[in-house]
Amino acid sequence: MKVEKKPVRSGILKLEKNVQITLDEDMNVPDTKPDVEKIVESRGELHIDETEVQKDRIRIRGSFLVQILYLSAEKEPRLSSMEHEFTLEEFMNVEGADSGDAARVTADLEDLTVSIINSRKCGIRSVLFFHIHISEMKFVECTVGIEKKESVQCLYESAAMTEIVMNKKDIQRIKAEVSLPAGKPNIREILWNCMQLQDVDVRMMEGKLSIRGELFLFLLYESEDEQDSLQYYDWEIPFTTELECPDSQENLIGNISTALGNHQAVIKPDGDGEPRNVDVEAVMELDLRAYREFQIPLLKDMYANNRKLKLKKRPVSFENLVFQNNAKTKIIHRVPAVGEVRKLLQILNVEGSVKIEESRLTSQGVETEGLIFARILYIAGDDGAPVQSKEVVIPFEYLVETQSVDKLVRCEIRGVLEQIGGYVADGNELEIRAVAGIYVTGFSPESMEMIEEVEEKPYEEEELAKIPSITGYVVRDGDTLWMIAKRYKTTIEKIRQYNEGAAEPLEAGQKLFLLKETEALIGD
Repeated sequence: MKVEKKPVRSGILKLEKNVQITLDEDMNVPDTKPDVEKIVESRGELHIDETEVQKDRIRIRGSFLVQILYLSAEKEPRLSSMEHEFTLEEFMNVEGADSGDAARVTADLEDLTVSIINSRKCGIRSVLFFHIHISEMKFVECTVGIEKKESVQCLYESAAMTEIVMNKKDIQRIKAEVSLPAGKPNIREILWNCMQLQDVDVRMMEGKLSIRGELFLFLLYESEDEQDSLQYYDWEIPFTTELECPDSQENLIGNISTALGNHQAVIKPDGDGEPRNVDVEAVMELDLRAYREFQIPLLKDMYANNRKLKLKKRPVSFENLVFQNNAKTKIIHRVPAVGEVRKLLQILNVEGSVKIEESRLTSQGVETEGLIFARILYIAGDDGAPVQSKEVVIPFEYLVETQSVDKLVRCEIRGVLEQIGGYVADGNELEIRAVAGIYVTGFSPESMEMIEEVEEKPYEEEELAKIPSITGYVVRDGDTLWMIAKRYKTTIEKIRQYNEGAAEPLEAGQKLFLLKETEALIGD
């Protein structure tokens, strides 16, 4: 007898591993740039372009962009900048990984140190931290029935399951053109720019994604005004777009993360031919995962009254999504400007990132501890170094409320810096204001037995003779109609036919009249 099966795409976390690598590289000053005297600010951006899971290892390919803002070694020092993109290709040992597994890799820049080797060369030392999640993607074969149901009694049980409908990466390009306001001098050269995604919201629709948010752009530039050549300005660029996505459906549960990929800001002439416009291009990287929750009737047991059925079962394991909560917390942090009271005049720009360090499941929800890494660019009262920078690490704690969950629940937690800014407070303090998004998704490990095969055998005459044709039965604790019908070779329908009020749940001591129903197939 063949059973009917329905495949449900599922995944289960196989292993997690953190890998740290150190890069030591040299960065030469381009021929068109002046000599380096002092480093003002540096930034590193790590982008993963491709991951490939192999047997017991993973290959990661990407790029590492380093940007440097510096003071030139000239008689009259001026600000200049340079950048270089390093190609990355790393093979990392991940014991237990297999080529059919799915990998999700995120990377953090733990440290970036830029040193001056000589006026035409800088040393780059960076520590990169890779978080590797390997999941076994599989189809759980759920037994939902049998092909031939003649004279066979079946017991079904409704089970909750989570199906993975979408698990892929995509990109969305953002393009815009912004202009300097009246009163700002023309742009001669862009010295430093900062782009950050803010308040991004991605919603699943039928066959597409609706995306909206803001792209923040800060520009530090050298103007054509000889008297006041150092200028800056910032824009908040709203965007609304749609991305075709055939797997997207409105009723799915999305778990979508976004990150800013490659981006650039280029000077462009306005309608009068003046260099006052800026062409903005940015790539938004999307990690798209979506789930469907549903109830499925599973075939749990079966028997026949005219033959013996031997059920062969196998255990299956999978994960169910049990909760999802997207929370935001406001963080205000003051930093004494020790030793810089007379220098710090005005904050130009603040950029940063969020890292969730610890998390704990409690009866109220998920307690998280994290850090905001902020880099502050400011104007100082120093003629020799008018622009300076400062790094600040801000700790925070936040309780993400969820339903009461089992301690075995696995949580995926993602921190996103939604907004950040700052200003000089009370003349001697920096006040940093930030909004951190904490996105938590909980998965519960599940296991159950599925009927794999059914073997049929005829009854022996002696076996049937042992079962009485008519029986009076007194219900015991834990009895169900299914258990009684199977044991005494009858059916639930026949029990109900001859016993008024025979309904679940049965009461201990209840008396039932049972009538055997067998048309035996006697063995040779």
